[in-house]
Amino acid sequence: MRVRGLLALSVLLLTGCAPVVSDSSITQVEKGLPVFDQVIDWIDCETGFECAVIAAPLDWVTETGEFIEIALTRNSATKDLPPLLVNPGGPGVSGVKWLQEGYQSIGTAALRSKFQLLGFDPRGTGGSSPVECLDVDLKDRVYYSQSEFPYGSEADLDWSRKLLTEFAQSCQEVGFDTGYFTTQQAARDLELIRALMGMEQLDYLGYSYGTELGAVYAALFPDRVGRMVLDGAIDPTTTEGKNLIGQIAGFDNALRGYLADCLTQRGCPFSGTVDQGIAKIASFLTDRESSTLPTQVDRELGIGPAISGIIAALYSQESWPFLSQAFTESFDGDGTTMLLLADFYNDRNVTGGYLSNVNEANLAITCADTRITEDEVTELEPQIAQASKVFGKYFSAPHVSCESWPDGIGKQELDFGIPLANAPLVVGTTGDPATPYSQAVALAKLLDGATLLTFVGEGHTAYGGNQCVDALVDAYFDGQVYDQEELTCG
Repeated sequence: MRVRGLLALSVLLLTGCAPVVSDSSITQVEKGLPVFDQVIDWIDCETGFECAVIAAPLDWVTETGEFIEIALTRNSATKDLPPLLVNPGGPGVSGVKWLQEGYQSIGTAALRSKFQLLGFDPRGTGGSSPVECLDVDLKDRVYYSQSEFPYGSEADLDWSRKLLTEFAQSCQEVGFDTGYFTTQQAARDLELIRALMGMEQLDYLGYSYGTELGAVYAALFPDRVGRMVLDGAIDPTTTEGKNLIGQIAGFDNALRGYLADCLTQRGCPFSGTVDQGIAKIASFLTDRESSTLPTQVDRELGIGPAISGIIAALYSQESWPFLSQAFTESFDGDGTTMLLLADFYNDRNVTGGYLSNVNEANLAITCADTRITEDEVTELEPQIAQASKVFGKYFSAPHVSCESWPDGIGKQELDFGIPLANAPLVVGTTGDPATPYSQAVALAKLLDGATLLTFVGEGHTAYGGNQCVDALVDAYFDGQVYDQEELTCG
């Protein structure tokens, strides 16, 4: 997913930094070895896993003579099985740590028994020449502080712009120009991984932003597309403005779904109707614009972390009880649980510091790919406000986030309707808050021969969490051809 605004800039997924492994590939390539002649040097790393680093050109389009590292991992016991590249989303999430920490929950047992799941950190993330913002106090200010000015005023916007500019500049003091960290450049890295792994075609499982990465790969290398499952789909042709409005509406729908369920539960912190619950949440957030809540972790809950905390719990229906707890405490004057939800969303360690570079990588990649202009925002303001009575006003200046980040380098016009060697399977969830179902419908129509699998339910992504979806996806990976038939679960 991509959420861009003054207050919600990151992604809720498992993250982390990749382990340090051999840099022999980088050394050899810098000495003149062609990148496609590298031999992957796997070494033991985390218990039960092997890790490797390969070298990729900083710019696949124009020769610069510079190379970046791409970190890989796999389960040691599966190394003789056919490879399947997997990506958890983001942008900015470490696929290495995601695979190592959550291996038993990825896909199904059947999938893990038949494939060598291959995790990788896309360029700029985790252990792949990461974007680094070393000023932790500054990161805290970006994600947790708020100005003394009335929310949404010109003075408040100027305060935010100065803070975000300072943050962006701090993230570019070391490392490579983040303009090279585009999705198109990353998709070309996938082609390198495919070739070095000896795969005739790329078999791929992508969640959320990983669907966009997969779709871009398909447009760049149509003859190399193997079995490709894209779950929680993003339409790569949609405008940034439409994408933003769709996400705001998606989170609003998820919030209404939460309230409808909460009102049937004992101990729900709301009463009356869903609309009355929406009004109570909107009032709570308005209060946070000027008055923070105390917590039990020596920090206060302001408007930024309040929104992040709510959004964090809307990704999965299993998280709704935590949201009820957070609202119950907050209405009683204690913002602790809501703040901890925001910490999870921002990948912040409760005791200080951050567990990964997911936030800065998300911004760097998103801003390198595309951005929205101030004029476009002005035109869209009525639609942004209408998309959600709760969230709309807090996404009223999305253009500010990218103003001080480099634009993408090496981007080309892509034909997403080009004939593909194999037809992808696109999975969409009707109640997905982060990647609205409409985008799955659009992507399935866009990609040559693609079949749409609809899960009628709540939550972000479906494969690995629903028996019907699991069976159909597993069959597809086993060779089942669906010929664009309409598939539905739920």
